[in-house]
This record gives sequence, C-alpha cells and structure tokens, in this order.
Amino acid sequence: MSWIKIPDMSTRRGCHSMAILQEKLYVMGGYNGDNMVSSVEIYDPRANEWMTGESMNNDRGYAAAAALGDSLFVIGGVTDGADVLESIECYKGDGWDCSSLKGVGRRGYLSATVI
Repeated sequence: MSWIKIPDMSTRRGCHSMAILQEKLYVMGGYNGDNMVSSVEIYDPRANEWMTGESMNNDRGYAAAAALGDSLFVIGGVTDGADVLESIECYKGDGWDCSSLKGVGRRGYLSATVI
C-alpha cells in the first residue's frame, strides 16, 4: 500500500475533526489560520473530489468526531475565544442538531471512537 495525493480542500484548516460515514470522509470545523470555522467538507474517494457539506451550528476546533450508524457526532472542542465547548452536534443527513443531545461536560483536545 502507498500514499496518494488527493485534491486540496477549499478551506485551509488544521485542528479539525474527521470521521468516515457511508464511505465518505467528513472533515468538520477546525482553524483556518485566522479563526475557528464551522464549515464541513466531504471527500468522495470514488469521484476523487471534495464537496461542501452543511456547516455545523458552532465554530469549533480540537473536537472529537465519531460515526455511529447513519449519524456523525462532533463532541466538545474549543471556540475562537478559547472557550471550551460542552455541546455535541449530530448530523443525520438532514442537517446538524444539538438540541436533543446531553452535553458531556466541557471538553477540548479529545478523541472519540466507536467499538
């Protein structure tokens, strides 16, 4: 196996979260060099291209992300003002929702996995 170069995303970012859902790579939030962002980009390996996804409700970086079933979860993170978030955002294909999820307490610089 070897590494291959894929096209660049449209938004420069670091400190972002990533997860795979339905054979596509989702890249969420992060720091664009000036501030935290809420934007989402989706890589389709079959088409070898990035698509713009629906932005999250909150700008955040250093958050954890995990896919479970047909949903993506982005947990915690940090805002531009270095405030640590306790919210969880969930994407189920029809937009981001955080109203029905209970927070896990303030968390930043973390990771998540589903076993």
